[in-house]
Amino acid sequence: MIKLKIKYGNSKTALRFPCTEKEMNAALERIHAEDVTPLELYVSEVVFPEELDCLQDRFVNLDEVNFLGKRMDSFFGDEEYQFYEAMKLEDFNTLPDLINLSFNLNRYPLIQDIGDMGKIGREYLLTVKGCLPADDADDPKYAELGRELI
Repeated sequence: MIKLKIKYGNSKTALRFPCTEKEMNAALERIHAEDVTPLELYVSEVVFPEELDCLQDRFVNLDEVNFLGKRMDSFFGDEEYQFYEAMKLEDFNTLPDLINLSFNLNRYPLIQDIGDMGKIGREYLLTVKGCLPADDADDPKYAELGRELI
């Protein structure tokens, strides 16, 4: 979920993303921006998540924010953490970049535990390739790959 405070003229309102068209229209009516096209409004504050503070104090396309919110709601497991770390690594700060990143998380493996080099190698290959042979889980090549990655 993304929560922003948007501003139009002297009016402000908070809006959570993803949202329905009805919720978006109600928010736009509250700040008298229902006729604004393209749907780009000023973000006065990023309430949540703080990692998206790159959207603050700039004009953003609310349809793109809504799409990003839907993508982020579909994250599973550590993908949200992986998203934020990749975002920082690549210095992504535009909505098109963030949306593109949400579709390419497999290019950014997240290594959290460096205690087992074999596990690091297996997790990396699992992230990048999507599968591993079940019969070679203890193969030393995974530990070697893990050491190379670290």
